[in-house]
Amino acid sequence: MELRLEEKDYNILYSGKTIDTDDANYKYIASFDPNSEDDYVEALIHDAEQNFIQSVIVDREDYTYNEIEGKPEIKLNTGTILRKIGYDRGKYVIKYNFLRKKAGSYETILVDENSDRYIGDYHVMPDGTIMDGVSHEDSTGKILQVKELKYFIQEISPSRNEIRIVPQKIKDNKYISSFVNLQTRNNEYVFKNDVRLFPSDEQKPVARDSDKLYVSSNENLRPNMVGGVLSINDAFIEQIIPPTPQPGEGNLFEEIDTVDEIGPNGGVVVNARFAITDETTNFFASGQKDLRTFYNLFTKGGTIANMSLEDSVIIENDFNFEKEKVIKNVIGAKDDGPNRILQYCAQFRRQPDEETPMILTLSSISSRPQNVAFEYEWTIFGYDRESNGTYPITGRIGATGDVIIEGEAAGSLTAVGVDKKQITIQLYGRDLRIGVGLRISRPAAGLESSVFLPHVIYNGGS
Repeated sequence: MELRLEEKDYNILYSGKTIDTDDANYKYIASFDPNSEDDYVEALIHDAEQNFIQSVIVDREDYTYNEIEGKPEIKLNTGTILRKIGYDRGKYVIKYNFLRKKAGSYETILVDENSDRYIGDYHVMPDGTIMDGVSHEDSTGKILQVKELKYFIQEISPSRNEIRIVPQKIKDNKYISSFVNLQTRNNEYVFKNDVRLFPSDEQKPVARDSDKLYVSSNENLRPNMVGGVLSINDAFIEQIIPPTPQPGEGNLFEEIDTVDEIGPNGGVVVNARFAITDETTNFFASGQKDLRTFYNLFTKGGTIANMSLEDSVIIENDFNFEKEKVIKNVIGAKDDGPNRILQYCAQFRRQPDEETPMILTLSSISSRPQNVAFEYEWTIFGYDRESNGTYPITGRIGATGDVIIEGEAAGSLTAVGVDKKQITIQLYGRDLRIGVGLRISRPAAGLESSVFLPHVIYNGGS
């Protein structure tokens, strides 16, 4: 029988005895972690004469991991594993490998022309070309390529005990960091359980001045960690108080918990709000980047938590309209209106030509619970004033259109994503009146808030 293990390791498995992986003699062995995405089980399938047939990766639901009397135990459902890949009858010999991804993976991925990893919908053309989008009509023209998530063996040492590997041209943070970590002995370990402070003096009732820590025995700490650095994030922070935003510079505070005794869902209240946090083309002339005047007028000081494009404009005498007086139909702000609203929008100088974009970053400064994922939906709307009339803005496709939302499909005026707290937009044209909408929601908790502010961005200045 082929023996792929060293004799000492085979004897451990054959005897069934348990070893201490902290023992210096066995420090090269690491425990299999069923909760780690890097640990997996490979099944090698042979016929009754032990002729190799194929290998498969075992689905996680096809094995269970338990601790019995402190000893880990893994049970694999071999029958289910075989049936899944089409072996309904017959005799087979199955060998299992418990593996950890250390140099790439068995997976394949898609990359674009710039070698950036692509995650999203794709389709295959009749000639075999892979392109983004569900269909050719939805494609932005991006051509994709299949690559194995592996490294290349560049050289094998004469002793055949060492190899030199090189990465492929794949721009993916995990792929690159895994390669870097192979070359260093410095690795980070994150504690699974809480770390508690001991009082430095047994007579003291609290651990406030402690220099001793209690670490759970369930942690997989090793002797070679002695002398390392222990970091405890936010150990001495009792409360975070966001700073008061500077006028005109945007409310750039952290999103915080907001509690109201009369609010729904246990008192948690969310309020959608946004600001202009970056402008890379230096066209800003005047007005408010935090848009506080618009926000306060349209939401009545934040008391209106939900708006839509179809809502009537409460302060209608401050605006001009294309048709009925609703938010989506605002085509301009009046400088002589009762609130002189034009002076408060973020005004930008005209670009030198219509092919030079004005680039802005919009950021959520919403109030919402921390440490909870929300869905963000951004909407860009408004009008472009031409010499022969005023027309609704359009998403830019090729050299035609007014708005590009970076990272979204060509022509799109919306951007949706979990915790998509920022978007960057490119504006083409020389007399645009741009409105912005933001909806944040967590359907599972029944939490939602939306705000739609017209004409908050205007690039008609000189």
